[in-house]
Amino acid sequence: MDNTSSLPAPPLPCIIKLDQFQYEAYKHSRLEIHSPEGKFLTVIAWPIPNNTNEDTVYQLWCQACLLEVLLDKIEGDVKLPSVVLNSIVNVINRIDLHLKKQMGK
Repeated sequence: MDNTSSLPAPPLPCIIKLDQFQYEAYKHSRLEIHSPEGKFLTVIAWPIPNNTNEDTVYQLWCQACLLEVLLDKIEGDVKLPSVVLNSIVNVINRIDLHLKKQMGK
């Protein structure tokens, strides 16, 4: 007799289909995902052309939110690939530069 138990089946993926108008709105904005309790989980955003300072600040905010959510998901001692570390450093440097500019105003 075998005493091992089988692993549970992985959860089925959740597929959300957008109609033409929803897809157009999605392409020109961002999508926030919240838990049923209203807790912010993540944001998905297309790159925004940096036409104005407001656009740049908005894109930076989106990247910072996504970075925060992703870092919250990492548990334990995880060795990140260098490309990931470089990307994180790039985003943090952009945030730091923006904050320094704001302090100088």
